[in-house]
Amino acid sequence: MDKADESPARGTKRKYADDGTETIGFSNKLSIIEDPSNNSSPAETPDASESLVVLRDDEYFKSLYTEETDFGLLGRRDPEFQAVLQHGSLLDFSDPAAVMQLTKTLLKVDFGLRVELPTDRLCPPVPNRHNYILWLKDLIDSSGPSYLEAYDPARRVVGLDIGTGASLIYPLLGCAQRSAWSFVATDVDTKSLSNARANAVLNGLEPRIRVVGRRDAVADPLIPLDELGIEKLDFTMTNPPFYTSAAELADLAASKRRPPNSACTGAPVEMVCAGGEVGFVRRIVRESLALHERVQWYTAMLGKQASLDVLIADLRGHGVTNYAVTAFVQGNRTRRWAIGWSFGARRPSLSASRGCEPLGGKSLLPWPTEQTIWAWSAAETGSERLGQVVCDAMQALDLVSWSWDESRSRGLGFSDGNVWSRAYRRKKARDAIDVQHSGADGRSPATQKPREKCAFGFSVTIRTDKDNATAVLRWLQGNDHVLFESFAGFLRNFVRTESE
Repeated sequence: MDKADESPARGTKRKYADDGTETIGFSNKLSIIEDPSNNSSPAETPDASESLVVLRDDEYFKSLYTEETDFGLLGRRDPEFQAVLQHGSLLDFSDPAAVMQLTKTLLKVDFGLRVELPTDRLCPPVPNRHNYILWLKDLIDSSGPSYLEAYDPARRVVGLDIGTGASLIYPLLGCAQRSAWSFVATDVDTKSLSNARANAVLNGLEPRIRVVGRRDAVADPLIPLDELGIEKLDFTMTNPPFYTSAAELADLAASKRRPPNSACTGAPVEMVCAGGEVGFVRRIVRESLALHERVQWYTAMLGKQASLDVLIADLRGHGVTNYAVTAFVQGNRTRRWAIGWSFGARRPSLSASRGCEPLGGKSLLPWPTEQTIWAWSAAETGSERLGQVVCDAMQALDLVSWSWDESRSRGLGFSDGNVWSRAYRRKKARDAIDVQHSGADGRSPATQKPREKCAFGFSVTIRTDKDNATAVLRWLQGNDHVLFESFAGFLRNFVRTESE
C-alpha cells in the first residue's frame, strides 16, 4: 500500500530510480495457523531446501540499487523486459504493462523470484520495498538474543506482514534473503489474498509463508496473535494506506498535472483508510500497548515525514523510549520513512535507530546507542594494547559477566547497575568488611543473574584502520540511558589515564 509519487510528464522516458540462539518466545518449531480457505497442511519448521529461491550473501543484497538501474543491461538479461523497452534502453512509465514488467524482472534477476501481478492492484516498486527489508535485517540483527550485533544464521525469525497485497512482496523478499525467516501475511482483500497465495506457491515458499485472510478491516485486530495461536513474533511490518478517504484520493488525483511514478492502479482498499497512514499506525500502537513484548519490533513504512513526528510524539507519550527511525531514498524524488518501536530492553544499532532526522529536529531522535571512547595511533600502540586496556578496565569492575573475543577484537559485558561509581566502590568496601565479620563466602548475588535480566549490557569493539585503533562502546541492553552515558565516561577516563 503506497501513496502516489510525483514523476515527469506523461510519456516522458527516463531511467528508473525508484523511488545457538533461538527466536524469542518460540520453540524450535514454527507455529503456523491453518487458514480456513487453504486446504494445505500447516507447516512447521521452515525448510529452505523446499524453496525455489537461490540464497545469496548479505553483501550482495546491500549492493543492490545503490546506482541507477541500467535498463539496457536489464533488457539484455531478460527478454521479457527487453520487449517493453523503447529504443532498447528507455522505459515509458505511463505504460502499466511496462512498469509491471520492470517489477517482475527485478524480482527475477536480482532475487530469483517469480510473481504474477493483477492489473487492478498496486504494483510495488522493488528498490523501495527492498530497502525496508534491509532496514529490518539491521534492526533484528543488531538487537538479537545472542548479542552478536551481526547476522545469526541459527536464529529463526518470524514476522507478520500486515496488508501484504497481491504481490506478497515483503515475505518473498525476506525469505529470499534469509533462509531462517518465515512470515504470516494478512490482508482483507479477497483478490489480493488469492494472488498472494499463488505467488507463494510459484516460488515454493508455502512452508515459510502463510497467507491469512482477515474479515473486517476496521473491527479485526491488526496483530491477532491470540486468534492465530501465535505466542510471540520477532517483528511486524506494514505499508499502510496513505489516503484518509476516497474523496481525498479523487481530489488529489484530479489536481495532479501528471501521473504517479508507477502507472499501476491500486484498489481503494489498498490506498484508503480512516485517518490515513497515521490513523492506521496508531491502531498498531494501541495494540502494541497490550501485546508489549509478545512482538520484539513493531514497524511501519510512512509516506509523509510529518507522520514520523506525530508517531514519535505518540510513542513518547506512552513512555516508549526504545524506538528507531530511518529514511528510504530512491533517486532524486522518491523518499519514504519508517518507524519501529520495542518494549524490550535490547537496543538496535546506530544505523538502524537513527537513520534520518525528523522534521522536528534531532531532539525527536531516539537515544544514541554508540559512542567512540578513544582512538590511539595504530603505529605507536596497536589494537592489541588498546584491547588490553579495555579488558583491564573491566576486570576492575564487579560485572555480572565479561568476555573478550580475540578474533573479533570485541568484548561483551553485563552489569546489574552502576558498579563503576565511587559510591558503589565505597559500599563494596563496607560489604567486604561485613563479610569478614560474618564468615560468609563473599560471592556477589549479581553473579547469579542471567544476562538477559541485567540492567545494562554493552560491547566494546576495537576498530582499526591504517592510522588508528579506536575503541567503540555499544549499548546493547537496558532502559537507562544515563547508565550508558555514565559507563562511557568511566571507560573514557580509564583509557585516558592509561594513555598518559
